Amino acid sequence: MKNITSHILALLLLCGLAFSVSAEVSSEKEFRIIGIGGAGGMYKPTVSPFDPKLMFVTCDMGGAYRSLDGGKSWEMIHWRQITGTGGSGSRAYFAPGKIYWSAGNRLLVSEDKGAEWKTPYSGEAAWGKAVVTYISGLADSPETLFVGTGDGLYRSADSGGSWKKIRAGKCFGLIAINKNVFAFLDVLIASKDGGETWQERKISGAETQGLVSLAGAAGNNGNVILFAASSAGIIRSADEGRNWTVKEKFNNIDDLLMPQGQVNIVYSSQNRASRTNEVRRTKNGGETWECVFRMGKNVERSWVQTQLSWGYYISPLGLGISSTDPSVAMVTTQGDFYITRNGGESWQQLMNNILGVKAGDPGVRYQCNGLEVTSCWDYLFDPFDYNKRFIAYTDIGFGRSVDADATWSWSASGCPWGNTFYKVLFDPKLKGRMYAATSNRHDIPHWTHIDANKSQHAGGVCISKDNGLTWKVLGTGLPKLPCTYICFDPRTASGPLTFYTTLYEGGVWKSVDGGETWVNKSKGLGLPGNLHAYMVKVHPKTGEVFCSITANRSGNKFPVPGGLWKSADGGESWIDLTAELGLRWPAGFAFNPEDPNIIYFTAATIPGGREGGVYKTTDGGKSWVRVLKDEDFAATGGASYVHCLFINLHPEHPEMIYAGTAGHGLWYSGDSGSTWKRFEELPFSSAQNVTFDPKDPTVMYVTTFGGGIWKGNYKP
Repeated sequence: MKNITSHILALLLLCGLAFSVSAEVSSEKEFRIIGIGGAGGMYKPTVSPFDPKLMFVTCDMGGAYRSLDGGKSWEMIHWRQITGTGGSGSRAYFAPGKIYWSAGNRLLVSEDKGAEWKTPYSGEAAWGKAVVTYISGLADSPETLFVGTGDGLYRSADSGGSWKKIRAGKCFGLIAINKNVFAFLDVLIASKDGGETWQERKISGAETQGLVSLAGAAGNNGNVILFAASSAGIIRSADEGRNWTVKEKFNNIDDLLMPQGQVNIVYSSQNRASRTNEVRRTKNGGETWECVFRMGKNVERSWVQTQLSWGYYISPLGLGISSTDPSVAMVTTQGDFYITRNGGESWQQLMNNILGVKAGDPGVRYQCNGLEVTSCWDYLFDPFDYNKRFIAYTDIGFGRSVDADATWSWSASGCPWGNTFYKVLFDPKLKGRMYAATSNRHDIPHWTHIDANKSQHAGGVCISKDNGLTWKVLGTGLPKLPCTYICFDPRTASGPLTFYTTLYEGGVWKSVDGGETWVNKSKGLGLPGNLHAYMVKVHPKTGEVFCSITANRSGNKFPVPGGLWKSADGGESWIDLTAELGLRWPAGFAFNPEDPNIIYFTAATIPGGREGGVYKTTDGGKSWVRVLKDEDFAATGGASYVHCLFINLHPEHPEMIYAGTAGHGLWYSGDSGSTWKRFEELPFSSAQNVTFDPKDPTVMYVTTFGGGIWKGNYKP
C-alpha cells in the first residue's frame, strides 16, 4: 500500500450533446466522483455528538471526507479548505455549533458542519510549525479549548483566537472531563479548574513504558475513570490520576476511546506491530476485555477482502467512537472502513454499496458512495460499446463498468502484476481485445517510486480477449520489470500491430507481431545510470517514436538527468531532445497530433533545484520555453514548489492543454500554453490524466493521485 500514498480523485455520468467550442458550458461546472470505492488507507473516523449523521474520515493521500447521512454517502471537502494528513495529526473535536480539526500545524474551525474551514486565529499559530496532535475543550465552557502539539500544550479562552502555552514537550494524550483536564507530555499533568492551574500526576508502573493514549469519563457518582494505554497494557485510575491499577497487559495499543456519561464501556485497538489487529471492548470499566472485531465472523467483508483477498491492519488513529452512544464505533484499515451500531456485535462496511451479480456481467458490482480514496491513471471508453468504461488503478489494478459508470466491478483477474495498470489500449479492429502495461510497483513517477527497483519489483504487458474480464501475459522476450506505458504505431492498425512499451530500468521494447515477441530498442536511449523509461508514444503522422526518461533518485539526490528522446527509425537509434534542459525529474509529454514539432513536456522540482512545470517546443526540440513554472503555481497558493508530472491535449482542439500536478491540482490553458488557470472546481489537489467523452468532448474525466476519478466540464 502507499503511504503518502494510498490513494488522490474520481468522476461520474455522461452527456450526449454535440460538441461546440463556442458553447461555453454544455455540462455542469461541478465535478462529481465515480469509481469502485475504498481500497486506500483511511484514518481518524469521527461522528458528531450533536448530530449522529455527521461523520468525518481522512485518507492517506490527502482527502478529507464528510457524510451528512450517517455514512451512506460521502463528499470530499475541497483541498483549499482542509486536507487529510493520514495517521498523523488530530481527530476532529466537536463543540456546540463548531467543529475544530487540524491539517499539519494549522488549527481549523468550521461553523457549517464541515463545508468550509478557517483558522480561528490571525497570523501564525502560537505553536509555530509544530503538528497539532490533540484538540479538546470544556463542555460547559465551549470557548475554552486545548491543543496538544509536537512541542507543547496550549490553552485558549476565546474559542481559539489567542493561545497560552501551558507546558513544553510533545503531547501524547489530552482529555477534558467536565472541569478536569488531563494531558500527558513528559509526565501526566492534571487541572481541576478548567486549565487555570495544573499539577503533576505520577502513573505508577507505566511512566517508563511510554504512554500513548488517554481516555476518561465521569460516572453518575462523579468519579472520573481515567485510562492510560502503553506498552505495559491498560491501567486505570478511579481517583483522577492519583493511584493506578494495571487492568490488561496486552501490548502495542494504538487507541483507547471512552464514550462520555458512563464509565463502563471502553474501546481499544492494537497497532500493526501486534500482528493481531484487534478491537477490544470492556463493559465493566476495564476489569475484563473481549475482541469485538473478527473479520469473516462478525464483520461484513468489503470488496477488498472478497475480491482482492487483502489482509488488513488497523490504521494509526483508525478507531473512532460516538462520544454519546456507546454502541457506535468505527474502524479504518489500509483499505477498509467499518462501523458497528450495536456495540461490536456486528460490523458493516462503509466504502461503497454492494449490489451483487447482475444480468449483463458476471462480476460482483459495486456502487460509488463518494468514498474514493485511491489513485488511478486512466479512464477509458470502449470504442465498440459506449456504455462500457474502464479505470486503470494503483493497488487494485483495473475496474470495469458495463452501465456507463453506474456500477463497477474489479477486473484484473489473471494478471500476475495486477497491483497497477498504468496504461491500457483497445485493439483497433478486434472487439473485446485490450492490452495493458502492468506492474507490481505502483506510483511511478511520484517521489516514493523514482528510486531504483527492488528485487521484487516486476511487471509486463498483458492481454485480455474478453473485455477485461480476464488477463494473461502477452508474448515472450520482455524482462520482468515494472511496465509503465504501451502504445502501438497507428499506421499498423490494419495489419499485425507494432507495439512499443516502456520498462522502468529496462528502456523501450518493440514488437512487430502483435506482441508475440519483444526486442529491446534502447540503444542510445537515456544517459548512463538512468534508464527509468516512463512513457512512449508514436506520432500518428510521422511514425517517429518519443520516449521520456523520468528521475533516478537516491535519497534527496538526482545524480543523472532524465529527458525526452526521439527515434526516427523505429527505435534503432535515439537523439536527446532536451539535453539543454538537464531536467532531473521529468515525466509525461504530449505532442500536437497535426504538427510533430509542437511538444509539451512536464517536470517536477527537486530539492535545491526549481525546474518544475511545463516546457514547450515549436521546432521539434531544437529550443524549449518554460511556459508554466514553480512561481506560477505558488502565486495561487499551496507549496512554493511544484510536481508537474502529466500533460494532455484536447483531442479536437490541441490548443487546449491540461497539466496535472501532485499538490496544486489540475491546470488549464486555452491558448497553447500562453496563459494558465487552475480548475478550482476540482476538490482534490493531486491531478493526473484527463479523458474526454467521445460523444460530448465538453465532458472531462480527471484521474487523480489518491482521490479517485472526477467528471466535470472541460473548462475551469
